[in-house]
Amino acid sequence: MKYFILNYIKGALGESGECCKNNYDFENACEVCGTGAKLIGKLRTKGLSKIKKDFFETLDGDIIISKRLYEELVKEKIRLNDIKNIVDFKNRDLPFFHLSSLLTLPPVTEKEGLVTEGQCSSCKRNGYFNKAIIGNKERNIPTQVFTIGLHYSKINANFLELGDFFHTWECIGLSNRIAYGNYVIRYARPLLIVNERLKTALQKLKISGLDFEQIEFNLLE
Repeated sequence: MKYFILNYIKGALGESGECCKNNYDFENACEVCGTGAKLIGKLRTKGLSKIKKDFFETLDGDIIISKRLYEELVKEKIRLNDIKNIVDFKNRDLPFFHLSSLLTLPPVTEKEGLVTEGQCSSCKRNGYFNKAIIGNKERNIPTQVFTIGLHYSKINANFLELGDFFHTWECIGLSNRIAYGNYVIRYARPLLIVNERLKTALQKLKISGLDFEQIEFNLLE
C-alpha cells in the first residue's frame, strides 16, 4: 500500500477552530504552545454556508468535505472513522464534514522539503513550513516550493490498517495558547496522510484542487 501527503492547492475559504470559539482538550497537548490540542465536539465555522465545493481548506487549516463527497466515500468503503459534520457560528448543522483523523503517526525519521521557524522550544512539534525559494516578479522568476519528503522507519502495519487517513505528529505553522499583543490563539495543524485507497477514490470522483506527494514507510516485519 502506498501513502501520500494530501495537499489542497486552491485558495482557503472561511474560518474555523480557535477564532470561532471551539473547545479543545489539552490533555496530550504542549503546556507551553498548545500544539496537539484536540477539538471537542463538532467544528464551529464562519462563512461556509454558501460554499458549493466538495473539498476545501479553511483559512485556519481545517480540511472540509461536502455531505455529497462524504456519502460517495462511504459507497467506496473508505474508512472515515466517524468524522463529524460541522456547524456554523450559531451551532447550526451545515452539509459538510470535518476531515480530521484520530490516528496520529509517530515523529518522522527523516524529512525533506520542510524548514522550522519560531518552533516551540518545549515540544518542538510546531513551526514547520514548506521550504521555498522566493522568486522575483520584476525579473519573472517564480517562487520555488520544494516537494516534501517524509520517511518513517519501523511503522507497525497493524496500525496502518486502522484507517485510510492519518495526521502527522509534526504540525505546520505556529501555535499560541494564550493571546497577547498581535498574537491570537491558534494551534498549528498536522499534515494529512492518505493511503492509496482514499487517493484513488478522490481521483475517481474527480475532486479538483488536490495534490499528492508520496511518502515512505519502512514496515515492521
